[in-house]
Amino acid sequence: MGRKQTSRVITFGGVGAIAVLVAFMVLLQVQSTQNNAFRKSIDNIALDAVALTQQYQGEENRWTNKQYDNKTMITIVDNYLPRYQQLIDRANALDSPERYKDARVYLVSAIESEKESNQHFRNYLSTGDLSEYQRSSDLLTKSLAESANYDATIRAAG
Repeated sequence: MGRKQTSRVITFGGVGAIAVLVAFMVLLQVQSTQNNAFRKSIDNIALDAVALTQQYQGEENRWTNKQYDNKTMITIVDNYLPRYQQLIDRANALDSPERYKDARVYLVSAIESEKESNQHFRNYLSTGDLSEYQRSSDLLTKSLAESANYDATIRAAG
C-alpha cells in the first residue's frame, strides 16, 4: 500500500471515528432530554396527587367535625374517585425510561391504594361495617408506604 492509500485509510478512519463519537453524543443528549421530560411529567403527577390528597383530607375532616353527614361524604367520595383514576391513567400513559420504571409503578400503586382506601371508606359510610373502615385504613397505610418508595426510587434514579 502506498503512502497515498495509507493516508486515505487514516483519514476515512478518523472521519468514521468522529462520526461515531458525534452519533453517541447525540444519543446521550436525546436520552437526557427524554429523561428530563419524563421526570417533569411524573413530578407533575406526583404533585397533583399530593394536592388531591390534601383536598380530599380537608373534606374528610369536615365529616369528622360533623359538618357533613354520611350521605354528603359518600357523594364527596364519589366525586373524588374519578379524579384519582385520572392521575392513575396519566401515570400509566407515560413512556417510562428504564431507570424510572420502578418509580412509576410505585406512584401508580400509591394512588391506586389511596383510591381503594376511599372506596372502602365509602362502603363503611354506607354500611357501618367496621371491617370496611379497617380495610380503608390498611390501604391508606399501604399508599403512604408506596409513596415513600416512589420518593426513594425517583431520587435514586436521578
